[in-house]
Amino acid sequence: MTLDAPTLAAVAHTPGASPVAVEVRLDALRDDEVLVDVAASGICHTDLTAIDGGAPFDLPAVFGHEGAGTVAAVGRDVTHVVPGDRVVLTFDACGACGRCRAGHPAYCREFALRNYRGVRPDGSRTLWGRDDAPVAGAWMAQSSWATRAIARATNVVPIGSDIPFALAAPLGCGVLTGAGTVLNVLRPGLTDRMLVVGAGTVGLAAVMAARASGCASVTVVEPDPRRRALSLELGATDAVAADGLDPRGARYDLALDTVGTTDALGAALGALASPGTCATVALRHGANPVTVSQTALLWGRTLTGVIEGDATPARDVPTLVALWRAGLFPLERLVTTFPFARIDAAIAAARSGEAVKAVMLMAEEPAREAPAAAGTAADRVRALAATGAGDPDELTALWDVLPAVGAADLTGLWRGTGIDTGHRIHRALGRARWFGKNFVDAEHVQPIVCRAEDGSLVSDVALSGGGAWLGDTAHRGRVTATMTYDARPIHDHLVRVDQDTLLGVMAGRGARDEGRPYFFLLEREPGEPPGPLPEREARS
Repeated sequence: MTLDAPTLAAVAHTPGASPVAVEVRLDALRDDEVLVDVAASGICHTDLTAIDGGAPFDLPAVFGHEGAGTVAAVGRDVTHVVPGDRVVLTFDACGACGRCRAGHPAYCREFALRNYRGVRPDGSRTLWGRDDAPVAGAWMAQSSWATRAIARATNVVPIGSDIPFALAAPLGCGVLTGAGTVLNVLRPGLTDRMLVVGAGTVGLAAVMAARASGCASVTVVEPDPRRRALSLELGATDAVAADGLDPRGARYDLALDTVGTTDALGAALGALASPGTCATVALRHGANPVTVSQTALLWGRTLTGVIEGDATPARDVPTLVALWRAGLFPLERLVTTFPFARIDAAIAAARSGEAVKAVMLMAEEPAREAPAAAGTAADRVRALAATGAGDPDELTALWDVLPAVGAADLTGLWRGTGIDTGHRIHRALGRARWFGKNFVDAEHVQPIVCRAEDGSLVSDVALSGGGAWLGDTAHRGRVTATMTYDARPIHDHLVRVDQDTLLGVMAGRGARDEGRPYFFLLEREPGEPPGPLPEREARS
């Protein structure tokens, strides 16, 4: 497939200077590639670092790695998107190495080869300038500061029809990094206290993720009073300047450093409880040596570096879109848009901090109303359970955000509320007068407890096929309590809504109905656990 038509791209020619919009030519599309008409592309600190010479990348070059737009054409091996699909472009990974197969594509063995070389992995170019002069492209496998971009099938994620491109674009990196680090690495529980150093896109995305997951408190350290105010509006419980963080004050279970200096890391580590975990995500020029207190680390504290939120984009980008749709991720509060023709102004706003997230628009979109604010994921789950119905994509996203629960915490009787997603299991449980589940102990679970005709509670072994057992197993990238049926290839994976409320989803062979999973709420019954309940006699 040839792509001879000109494409307008922002080409950076000299270190530190703003790119200039000029026509470039795209190479022919390969079998595993996707051509995207770019509608919006964010300006990320990493782009500016590369322009300034802080990352090894040849000039002239086209940067941009937070692209969003519409698929224009696909190579013959691409099956997950078709022309007309709305997509986000993110980082690339091989999908085949051990790290990718283990669910950590951000640490792909070929990450640098696929994202930082300016050419395809095989050394061929995607871009040429005037008179076919070479231009470095394939920046994060996209170079999306352009009206069209060549991406690989592996870094193109469909996003649905409702989220504006200007809000979707930062999901490719900045928002993904902040939210992903919270949800995939730090994984706060309901009693955890978190410290976030820096209130840029990454830090504020982390605040929204922590707020949604039900983290007990989030404190932001940020010098700009406007950013501090915004962090409070997005869910932080406290926001202070650097000198406002009392080293003798509250201790935090988790910390996120988005700045990457010795002072920032020192503040984050110094504020941790023992034990505690600090993640650092900032990319600065060169090796960026920092000094930390080894004594602080000795007291059970952990310092870990994180790339791209340790995200799996095909899973996590749709999750973030669904959270925006549910009113839990008000991305519109972060984004300031600029026409592509005003790239100088967009970059200046990003450098000065005037814009939290500057996004360039290559194509105009109709204005859309932002979703109504929904508080936390727990609030939203309870609201859906109260109505008795919910969208399976939204419920999946809510399940992804809520904290894990240990199997050892579940002993007792739990009242169930099915959340109707059009699933056949919902109808079957309704006919059986389902009450909930009885976790007698880890080895003995009565998975389907129902109301008998006389109102008493009985275990319906005919419907469940027998009993079940509890353990902690992995589902969608994390380990949480799982109930496994003795006689059926079905698993109920559970996460915590609050101390006495769980959200469950069924998985396993035959658990889906026309692609829809089944979700349910469990609420702990007060009082002493009843022990084993009588079994319902088989019905004729």
